[in-house]
Amino acid sequence: MSKRRYFRYLRVSILLSFIPVSVLPMAAQAQTAADNMQVEYTFKRGDTLIALSEKYMRKRSDYVAVQRLNRIANPRFIPIGKTVSIPFRLLKYRQSEASLSAFRGNVVIAADGQAITPVQGLEIGEGSRLATSAGSFLTLQLEDGSRISMPSNSKMRITRLRHILLTDSIDYELAVDSGRVRSKITPFDKKADRYRVRTPVAVSAVRGTDYRTRVDEETGTAFSETVEGSVEVAAGESFDGASSVSVPAGTGAAATVTGELAMADLLTPPELVDPAKVQSEDSLDFVIAPRPAAKAHRILISSDAGFVDIVAEQRSESNMVSLDGLADGRYFGKATAFDEDGFEGMPETYSFKRQLSTLSGSADSGDFGYRFKWIGAGSGKRTYRFQLMLGSTKSVPIVDEAGLTRDVITLSDLPDGEYYWRVGVTQYSSDPEDKDVFQKWTDYEKLTVAG
Repeated sequence: MSKRRYFRYLRVSILLSFIPVSVLPMAAQAQTAADNMQVEYTFKRGDTLIALSEKYMRKRSDYVAVQRLNRIANPRFIPIGKTVSIPFRLLKYRQSEASLSAFRGNVVIAADGQAITPVQGLEIGEGSRLATSAGSFLTLQLEDGSRISMPSNSKMRITRLRHILLTDSIDYELAVDSGRVRSKITPFDKKADRYRVRTPVAVSAVRGTDYRTRVDEETGTAFSETVEGSVEVAAGESFDGASSVSVPAGTGAAATVTGELAMADLLTPPELVDPAKVQSEDSLDFVIAPRPAAKAHRILISSDAGFVDIVAEQRSESNMVSLDGLADGRYFGKATAFDEDGFEGMPETYSFKRQLSTLSGSADSGDFGYRFKWIGAGSGKRTYRFQLMLGSTKSVPIVDEAGLTRDVITLSDLPDGEYYWRVGVTQYSSDPEDKDVFQKWTDYEKLTVAG
């Protein structure tokens, strides 16, 4: 087993079971935990507690709760520079929104009990529920430029999406009920800025970083894996000091339904064998250099280097990851490895070209000689080259026909002997801006001619 560090805490019983996205009490619970947190405000010249309440709190009378909390004797006179704590639940805010940057496949978005048709640029607000089916993906962009990506088979709720007026700060919170999200958060410039991700068994907070959150479908364990920056993770629903740990880049934390919190170093990025090769077969095959610590691999495919428009993904328990065919074009692949404890390691990004170009051939004899025929698939102009060698694949071709546009050639009067033949294809992209020319050959086939 890999080296891990464990922490155990007392937990409330409701967190010991997985709660699906459709259950409303979970949303209320997460909302209450966020509301009970506090923001610090430092008094400036001219401030009074009552004036702040009138302008920045939900009710004018809310100053009384702040006065009691901070043991303030006179709400009309507070020294300049004094810092007070104010619960978030008392503060006015304006609603912020997320924008649907990209999506693929079967994506479900709902708000106020109504399904919303996904379209690029759709504004999505607090209280919305999002789900992706198998082979489906979506990416959101928040008001501050942060991005949230949801891969296949995931469910998420946007529980807070606010701009706090008093501190001119953001207050974002997501609840991941199942599956995964990737959070790439723009670094915050205000102390009161907040971004949190909740799962049924843990909560994480950042001030600007790139990290993944995942809920294991079988065990309910919540994984937080930091790619850049640092993440604070706590078992349960709150940060009480004793139950939180710092998870720097290259490490991960896993919170279980029994209250354990384990940390581990993430595996280094996997190394792909010939990552730049043109993916020309029906399926895309990625070969990964083997290493004992890696028990599984994942490949994520996107049309852009920022992985906003994710188009496919696949996990494999071996060193070969295969995906169904994609349309021709240039793509980016992100490869990760899993260790024996389920932690997903650090990513490596590769670029590659996809150009479908299959080719196979056959030979038979007839009344007019020997007919060599080939078949293949691929878009764009295709020309063929046929070669026939006598005695060895290393000999000079006795037939070498290039620039063929048909898929057959017939040769008559071949003397007895052992022949080797192959056919190649030269394929031009159907994209007028892609000037690259792709070439490939079939394997040599043997043909014996005996009188």
